Order: sequence, then structure tokens, then C-alpha cells
Amino acid sequence: MNWMKKKALDLLRNLRYKFRDDQDILSSISNLVIRLYPEKSSCLICKQKTHLLKTDRKTCYSLNFGKFTLISGSTFCNTHKYFSNTRNQIIRYESNMAAMIVEKGYRVTFDLVVEVGKIRYDDHRQLHEIQAYLKCSPAKIELPLSTIGMISKRFLDFCRLLHQSRESDILEDIHTNGGYFLHFDGSTEQKCGQCSLILMDSRSGHILECLMVESEKYDTIKDALEKVYLKYGKPLAVISDLRSGFIKACVTVFGKKVTHILCHYHFLRTLRDEFMPNHIFIKSCMTKKWKLHTGLSKLLKSLKDTQPNAGYPKYLKTLEEIEAYIDETSDSIGAYQYTLRWILNFKQDSSGKGIPFDLPDLDLYNRFIAGKKFIDGIFAKAHVEMRVKYYYDFYQMTKKTKKLGYHEPGFRKALRQLEYAYKWFNKLRAILFLQSQIEDDRTLAPLSKQYRLTIAEAKILSKCLNIFLRSIKQELQFSKNTNRIAFLMNLRAQVEKYQDNLHVPTLSVTIDGKKTLLVPPRTNNYLEGLFRFIKRLLRRCSGHSKLPKEFGSIGALLPYYLTMRDHNLFRDIFNDNNTLAEEFAKLFDRSWQPPKNLINLPKSSKTDEYEKQLVALEG
Repeated sequence: MNWMKKKALDLLRNLRYKFRDDQDILSSISNLVIRLYPEKSSCLICKQKTHLLKTDRKTCYSLNFGKFTLISGSTFCNTHKYFSNTRNQIIRYESNMAAMIVEKGYRVTFDLVVEVGKIRYDDHRQLHEIQAYLKCSPAKIELPLSTIGMISKRFLDFCRLLHQSRESDILEDIHTNGGYFLHFDGSTEQKCGQCSLILMDSRSGHILECLMVESEKYDTIKDALEKVYLKYGKPLAVISDLRSGFIKACVTVFGKKVTHILCHYHFLRTLRDEFMPNHIFIKSCMTKKWKLHTGLSKLLKSLKDTQPNAGYPKYLKTLEEIEAYIDETSDSIGAYQYTLRWILNFKQDSSGKGIPFDLPDLDLYNRFIAGKKFIDGIFAKAHVEMRVKYYYDFYQMTKKTKKLGYHEPGFRKALRQLEYAYKWFNKLRAILFLQSQIEDDRTLAPLSKQYRLTIAEAKILSKCLNIFLRSIKQELQFSKNTNRIAFLMNLRAQVEKYQDNLHVPTLSVTIDGKKTLLVPPRTNNYLEGLFRFIKRLLRRCSGHSKLPKEFGSIGALLPYYLTMRDHNLFRDIFNDNNTLAEEFAKLFDRSWQPPKNLINLPKSSKTDEYEKQLVALEG
């Protein structure tokens, strides 16, 4: 029967494509009437021929059939119509083929659900674009925007159900890997009112559980962890952020023997409050009082009629490159222009993860100091006319800085404290992320997947933290600055508080009968990256910058699809739309089993033809 269905679908699809511009032929193969009746025409009990009970007629929409009418009939045995203990229960038989085309109670076929879902979440199309696509397709389907939105959500619902139907395969995949590392975290959108909680295995890449919750309170997390524990057993290690309820919930569900690692990135981010006051003060001085950024931008804009020599790029990344440029070309104005651009491009030193990882206004000040010195040197050798025409405006602007902050009350003090705190922060950051993973004297981006420790690095991490604490103790003995002492004491207290959960152990597991050593991840970057990707995708699909409704509706469904479509376990299914539609149909195709309340049911059939049993449905 399946090959007949596929043959018919291929024929219709080819005809629609071949004659897509011929309205007469398209009309003749549109508005089809498809009649489907039960494949078995005999009674489950007496094997006598069944009779028609009723027919259901509905208009359906399919990418293969277009708009068509589906008439599905159900049959019954006149002798055994009520042959059960339940009063008024009619034993009736229905068509499997109808169930494979469209879900009972709905009008949109499985193939159209797949097509809309793929366009929406693979091609990132907005609803009105999908509406235009369906209208212009060979199927000529016209649907309102609200219906298309519901279809795209049903696609994600089906993905979740498909994931649940394959939980045994996922469990086997996890066991093949020797176990799983449990990452869990939540994310929300402003005014959404709900939080998407994801529990994920970073070893196999499977979503273990995903649900919308009111908050990330202890009880909610505990219930979610218990679901995962019942399905997949104890994890090798747990990785989460620093919420107090997270640690307590993990100990309650998994016990104290399961390692719980607090994400190093989230731990470092807790030091943000130590940097904010001084950073905000420095920013206020440079932007509001001195108007440094605005002044430099105006100077650069005044040079728009001049360009560096031909063959050179618009930007040079370092002052050394600018110095080499002026030595080669003697182009003072071009070098001046390059330097202004270099100062204003201060954010290139930032990783984009915010304070305390990035201190952009401190970078702006340091670039301005170095750039001013270089510009002073350029015009010191220039003739008077050039100095008057170009350097005078720059000199007037720098006068507003009150001699680079020396005469600004509190500025130099805040600057020194910020630089001192940043120095110690980078020492701790280098220990957690390790010197071997620092490039060009700068640590990698905090969410980089390269932050995976080797066995040797994992073993020395605890020792490095103890050395760091001793260095703080030694610094406190000689420091007399009260602000620095307060910062160091807070830093030491924070490290000591979470030191045990910052330790990354080496775990021994058995994979393919061999003992293997594993080092758990030390950041929650898998979920951080996934949340960011989900929100970017929703912004593209919806065209909105804020997503309270979209995130609340599908925030706990979209992760299933995004993690399944490229996974080895599901890739073949998601690569072919027809295969995926069949998989979705199978989710609602219940194998026919005899009702438990049938009277005098034969233990076995006399012929192989009736070996497959049927199910009794409510009348």
C-alpha cells in the first residue's frame, strides 16, 4: 500500500510541476475527491464481511494534492457491533491510509506541516512570505496568516513527539558514549512571564528535557532533574550556573557523589559589581563631560575628502602599522586619519560578553592616550599651515579632557582602581581558562568551545586556585590602599566560596569495553550558544526585536528541532521531507490491538490473513 501511495504522490507532484503555468490542467487535477475505507473488510471475531457505519467528509490542504476532499469511511460487524462490556461502545474499523495522510480532526496534511515548518525554521521566512510561497506554488494553497502560524507550531510539536518516541534510541546512544554530561539552564524574554528550561547532554548533543516554567526555583528544577534521572539515570557530571537552588536540587536528586561543576564563565561574571562603579564614572567623564567620542568622530568626518594613498586599506589595526605607513609614504594626513579610526575602533578589543570581560571605555581611554602621543609626533614635524588646518582642532578638543584626566576630581583614582582590579581578574581568568588557551596575550572568548581541559590541565586546576589564593594573601599583607584591600578580600571570599565546584575532575568510564578517561566541560557554553541562536532565529522569523509572545509559545519546542535535524540519530529522517512526514504520521498511527473488554475473543486467528488485530474506538 505504501508504494501505491508514493507512486500516486509522485505522479501528482510531477503533473503539478509540469503544468504549473496551465490553469486549465491545474484546475482539472485540483479539488480531488479521495475516498478511503478500512484495509481489512472482515470482523475481528467472526471473520464475516463488515458493513459501512458512517463516512466523514472534510476539505484538506496538501502540498502534493493541493486542496482536496477526503472521504473516509468506517465499518462495523452487524453481529459484534456492541460485543464488549462497555455500553454503547461500537467496535469499528478505520483506514490506516487516511491516518497516514492527515491527522484525525485536522485538515492540513503531514506533508504540508513539514513544508511549512522547514521553510519557517530553516529558511527563516516570515508568515506572509510563507503565505505568498504557498499561493504561488503548484498546489495553489491559500491560507490565512494565523493558520500558517499554527501549522509551524504544530511542526515543532511533532518534533517533540518524535523525540519522545525515540527516547529508547537516545538512551542507547548515551550508553554507547559511556554516560552523559548534564547541562541545564533557563532563559526568558522581557515581559514573557515564562522561562524556557533546557536540560541537555553535551556528549551526545541530545536534548534530555525542555519545558516552559514560571521560574527557576528549587522545586521546579528538582522536578525537571527527577524526570531526566528516571529516563536516563545518573549523569557523569552536572554543569550549571551559580543559582543557589541549582546546587541544592542536584544534591537532592543525584546525591553528593555526582560532580557538580559551576560554569567558570558564570562564576567570573559574578565579579561584575566590582567593576561597574569605576567603569561608569570613567565613561561619564569621557562621554558627557569631555565628549571625547563625539569630538573624535567630528574630526574624522572633517577628513572625508582626504583618503590614504591608493593600495592601502581603510583601516590599519595597530599603531605600528600606521607608523610603517607614514615611513613608506610620508602621508601625514593619511596617518592622522588612520590614527583617528584606530582610536574609534576601540571595541575591537572586546569579546562582546560585557563587563568584566570587556572594559570598552578603559580601552578607549588607553587608545586615546597612545593615539594622542602619536598624532602630536606627526604634527610636530609638519609645517605651520598643516598644523593650523588640521592639528589646531585636535588640540582644542583635547583641552576639554583637563589634561587627560589629571585635573578631573576622582578620575585618576577610579582609573587606577579599575586597572588594578582588571589585572587581578585576568589572573584568575587565566587560571580558570589556563595559560595554554590564551592567544596573543588575550584570553579566548568566554563561550568558546575550545575551553576544554586536557587531563593534565584538569589535574593542576585545583592547585592553581590554591596558588592564586596565596598570592592574594601575600598582596594583602603589603597593600595599604583601602579600596584595593576591599576588592582583594571580596575576590578571595568569592573564590573560596565556590572553589570546590570550580574543580574539574577526571572521570573513568567504559566505552566499547575499554576504560576511558573523560574531562567534563567547565562552561555552560552549549546552552548559552543555543539560547542565543534560538533568539536570533526567532527575530529573523518574526521580524520583531522583542519576543515575549514568540518565545513563550515555542521557546521550549524549538530546541528539539534544532538539535535533532543535524544529529546522526535523526539526520536521515530530517533530510527528506517525505520521510519526515511519514514519521510524523506514524506518531498517530496506533497499531491495531484487540480491546481488553471484548467478550469471547479468539486466542488466535485460523488464517494468517487476519493475524493483525484491530482496535475498538469509541462510538
